[in-house]
Amino acid sequence: MTTAKCGYKRHTPITSEAQRGFFGAELKRKREGKRGRTKMPQEELVSHLEEAGGKNLPARAKARSHAARKKRRGF
Repeated sequence: MTTAKCGYKRHTPITSEAQRGFFGAELKRKREGKRGRTKMPQEELVSHLEEAGGKNLPARAKARSHAARKKRRGF
């Protein structure tokens, strides 16, 4: 999905509660002025979290098998 807040870059949406927690912690670090684990600007983190807001997400994202990744890429 692309949004103006992300600078019109394609990004993968938040797919699990674990990712939502990571992005929330990352946003907190950015607001405190500390170095984060990602190079995402604060506005982009906020837009990702707003996109995922109100969705019922699984605790963890499902791991894809090697065969599924190859099939998706067209190999």
